[in-house]
Amino acid sequence: RMVYNSIGLVTALNPYLGYETSTMLAKEALQSGKGIYDLVLEHKLMDDEELNKILRPENMVHPRKKITE
Repeated sequence: RMVYNSIGLVTALNPYLGYETSTMLAKEALQSGKGIYDLVLEHKLMDDEELNKILRPENMVHPRKKITE
């Protein structure tokens, strides 16, 4: 859960959400104290299943390719 609250999470989500959206999320997280994970769900940018798939450790440590499965 601690990782999901990290502002650094926007780095992993940037290929999926784009730079502007990722930047907006980072700013909102800093101002509100909310976690990036929660903000992505709150703004309905993706559902929890897709978000969890992207954030699996094995998907985060390999070269970037958008995850489609």
